[in-house]
Amino acid sequence: MLSGRGSPRRTFDERFGIALMLMDVAVCVASVLIAYLLRVLVPTSLLMPIRHDIWMYVQAAPVVAGLWLITSYSLGLYNARRFVSPFAEMTAVFRAVSLTVLLVAAASFLSHTDYSRATLLLFWATGLVLALSSRAVMRDYAESERSRGEARARALVVGCGDLARLVARRIRDYEVLGYELVGFVSVIEHPEDVEGYPIVGNVEDLADVVQEHDIDEVLVARPDVDPDILMSAVQSCEGLPVDFHLVAGPLQVLTERAEISGLADLPVLEFPQPRFATWQLAVKRVFDVIASVVLMVLFAPAMGVIAWLVQRETEGSPVFQQTRVGYRGKHFTMYKFRTMAATAEPYAEAPSSPDDQRVGKIGRLLRRSSLDELPQLLNVLKGDMSLVGPRPEMPFIVARYQPWQRRRLDMKPGLTGLWQILGRKDLPLIENIEYDFYYILNWSIWLDFTILLKTIPVVIGARGAY
Repeated sequence: MLSGRGSPRRTFDERFGIALMLMDVAVCVASVLIAYLLRVLVPTSLLMPIRHDIWMYVQAAPVVAGLWLITSYSLGLYNARRFVSPFAEMTAVFRAVSLTVLLVAAASFLSHTDYSRATLLLFWATGLVLALSSRAVMRDYAESERSRGEARARALVVGCGDLARLVARRIRDYEVLGYELVGFVSVIEHPEDVEGYPIVGNVEDLADVVQEHDIDEVLVARPDVDPDILMSAVQSCEGLPVDFHLVAGPLQVLTERAEISGLADLPVLEFPQPRFATWQLAVKRVFDVIASVVLMVLFAPAMGVIAWLVQRETEGSPVFQQTRVGYRGKHFTMYKFRTMAATAEPYAEAPSSPDDQRVGKIGRLLRRSSLDELPQLLNVLKGDMSLVGPRPEMPFIVARYQPWQRRRLDMKPGLTGLWQILGRKDLPLIENIEYDFYYILNWSIWLDFTILLKTIPVVIGARGAY
């Protein structure tokens, strides 16, 4: 059986997300009209009479609604998440409405359309009140449906210890969560049952158990589980419509920062699988092509001079070629300016100190300034790489990866990335992988822009480059 097919929870979540979007469109349009009417009612002793008629604002309403939907979507407000507290949702709504107003103000300025600033302020206040009120109603509706079993999620709990037993009791006592607990998955211990629920398998066979029992969500309730075991289990479920959540134990609540939300009073961390919409990847690719062409044109004279200097110093080809592993494990040829002697071993360990004898004067300057990586703009243009992404690793390093570590190949490698701006060669390999995972799971166009901007001072300061 394929997990998730015909699942009441997934059917409900899809319909609920669409309902939230339609509701937001209605709220946005209503806020525009109400804001205009309130502005008209303001006494002329306080403000000058409004100069534009309502038709101008009616025409703008579809554009404003589109901006509202985009900001709300980017903040995850259409995800039917069970573990978001009312306060966290209120904060996200406040940010979405405020960002929409800022975008409308920017659009007004760029289009030279003189919308009333007082109307815009009234739109912000009205939109905030209506959005918060309507979402409170929708949240109550969702909880009611889950309590009645109309949006139930078939769940597994990983672990059989005290925290797992606590999770089972919470699920049993709080019907509003909408869970149907199928059973437990053992990690090390193998009891016959936990809180009256059966042991349906072990963590090594998690993918088979998920498919056999048509599971929607997996709750990991064993704080000391080995990361390699857990990540391998998650990796085995890639492609299945199942969500993972990490339940924090009481000790973690006392010793770590935790958001006030979760499974009754137990904080829960989402364990998302990277899923990218086609339009998101298209936007990233278009940006890569445009930016790489512009940068290659700007740096063309400098690249010509560098190539000449490198050839004189190394007496070899100015462009060094090396096989790297890219998107989904595909091998490609990466280009760099040669910085070491032509006789140096191509896959030898990279210099880790400024005194490495293999690197010449020009090569050392190029490495410290990162100018040796300029030819990778051609890799970006060809589609082998992206401007921002995980580090392009060598084949022999990827060959040593655990299965779960190969998930860093789910995105094209980048000319720069989190690892480069936060530590470069000063960080060990395992932290490099952790930063790459963070990037993949939290990727957005805005994150790419942020990394590109922060790359500039890192390159100028030559931190971690030898």
